[in-house]
Amino acid sequence: MEPSLAELAEDTHVHLLPQAGVEVVDRGDLVLVATGNSAMAVRIRLGDVEEAVAWVRAEAARRAVRGLDWWVGWSATPSGLAERLLGLGLAPDPDEPTLAGMTCAAPPPAAPGVEIRRIETIEDQLAALEVDWEVWRHDEAERRRRAETERARFDPAGHVHHFAAYADGRPVGFGRAVDMDAGVALLGGAVLPAYRNRGVYRALVRARWEHAAARGTPLLVVQAGHMSEPVLRGLGFERHGVLHLFADPLTGV
Repeated sequence: MEPSLAELAEDTHVHLLPQAGVEVVDRGDLVLVATGNSAMAVRIRLGDVEEAVAWVRAEAARRAVRGLDWWVGWSATPSGLAERLLGLGLAPDPDEPTLAGMTCAAPPPAAPGVEIRRIETIEDQLAALEVDWEVWRHDEAERRRRAETERARFDPAGHVHHFAAYADGRPVGFGRAVDMDAGVALLGGAVLPAYRNRGVYRALVRARWEHAAARGTPLLVVQAGHMSEPVLRGLGFERHGVLHLFADPLTGV
């Protein structure tokens, strides 16, 4: 059975097509998605909560990831899961404690006059990612770690695509898209503060819509943070529910 729009919005990472450097482990009651830097538990349908937390922590420690999150969607079970995770030492994610699962099945508005380029080289990709890293205020050590990961995962013929907005001769906005069978997921995007309210974010969304339409899957899926959700609502995205994110500081890594 094809997943519904709400299922795509809630469990986006489960429905992404394969990506270089990303391991997906489905144990039935949850899915663990791991990269070189981080891991997350998603599509959570638990029986034994304590056993599942212990298993996820062990898997994260075995992979030596630096960050571990649980993404508790609106269909997660059992009831009261959030409180039980807090009782086991997890805490609301300090950066984005909640995300809104959203989809867009009609063309979002364009932003004429904004220069958007699809990125083809790792050098251009890293230059565009500096926008994201500047917005999130990552220090130089973190930027180096992220750059190493991006180089290792770079796969221009794969299912991950990057777009950049340019102004004054440099990247001022960045957006990532990852293909799904039924559409395209927006996984990351940022605009430098000095270039906001100029249509840059809107242009990046529209570029990824055009990519989705060109591959025959005219649908955008996003799990939006507090800054992007109201903007996406204004671009025609429908909100299906809220995910609560919990960070686990007890992985031993």
